[in-house]
Amino acid sequence: MVILIASVSTVALLIVLTSYYYQNQYRSAVLENNHLVRFNVTNDTDKLGIFKIYPTAKNRETWFFNSADPNDGQFDSNGADISRNSDGSWHVNPGITRMLAFTKSSEYPSDKIRSNLPTYNYSQLAEKGYWYKPSDWKNVEVTGYFRVLSTGQANEISLVTRSVRHNDNVHLGCGGSSYHNNIELFHGKFNYKKEEWHVHYDILPLSENGIGSIFGRWVGFKGVVYNLPDGRVKLESYVDAQDNNHWEKADEFTDSGDWGNDMIRCGAKTSGAIISWGSPMVIFKSTYVTFDFTNLSVREIQPYK
Repeated sequence: MVILIASVSTVALLIVLTSYYYQNQYRSAVLENNHLVRFNVTNDTDKLGIFKIYPTAKNRETWFFNSADPNDGQFDSNGADISRNSDGSWHVNPGITRMLAFTKSSEYPSDKIRSNLPTYNYSQLAEKGYWYKPSDWKNVEVTGYFRVLSTGQANEISLVTRSVRHNDNVHLGCGGSSYHNNIELFHGKFNYKKEEWHVHYDILPLSENGIGSIFGRWVGFKGVVYNLPDGRVKLESYVDAQDNNHWEKADEFTDSGDWGNDMIRCGAKTSGAIISWGSPMVIFKSTYVTFDFTNLSVREIQPYK
C-alpha cells in the first residue's frame, strides 16, 4: 500500500512538472540581472509619436484613437462609460469594458454582421485566413497607455486579437477565438490567454518579471501577435514602464499548435490548433477596472523580412 501511494504521488508530480514544462517551453523570461531587456525598437514613430516595435506593413490597415473625437467610424466604446480628461486623455468608469477598434474596410460591422459571417469553422478559417475580409488585421501591434486608478474584480488589462463575436449563444461561442496579451495590475506582470471559444480559456502562468504595481502611474503596453513562416503564432508583450517612450520586451510565447484542449468543438482538426486567421477588430478589455487611457492604436505590421 505504501508503495502504491508513493507511485501515485510520483505520477502526480510528473503530471504537474509536465504541465509546467508545456506552458513554458516556448516562453522566454526576457530577464538580464533581474531587469527587463531593452528591445531594439525601430527608429520610427507612429502618428501619435510612439516608437514602433515593428514597421507598419505597406498599404495595410491602421487605426489611431482620435482623442478630440473618438467617433471616427472605427472606434466603438461598446457601452463603456468613457469621458475626456482635462489633459486630453480619457477616463473609463468601472464596468465590463470591451472597447472595440475596427479596420476601415470592415465598414464598422455591427453585432449582426459579426454574428452572421460565412463560417465559424476553425478549419475553414485557417484555410481562408480571415474572418471578414482579406484586409482583416492578422499580424498586429496593439498599443495603449493606461493609468489604473482602482479595481473591484479583475486584476488585468487585456489586448484581445483574432476574434469577432464573444457570445456563447452564437455559433457555439466560436466567434470568441482569440489571443489575450495581459498586463497584471498589482505587480505589473504579464501573461497570455488563449480563448478557444467563448467562454473557454487556457491561461499561462504570470511572468517572473514585472514592473511593480501600475496603479496611479502611466504605463505603456504593447501586444504583438503575428504568424511565423512555419505556421506557428508568436505572441510578444512590451512595456514602457516609465512613460518615456522607452520600450522593453516583457514576455513572449509561441503557439505551436499544442496549446489548448478543445478547439475541435469549433471544427479545428486538433484540440490545440493555432488561431492563424485575421480579424476586423481588436478589443481593449478590462472588467470593473477604473483607469485613464491615451494613445491607443492598432497597426498591421511587417514582423520579418
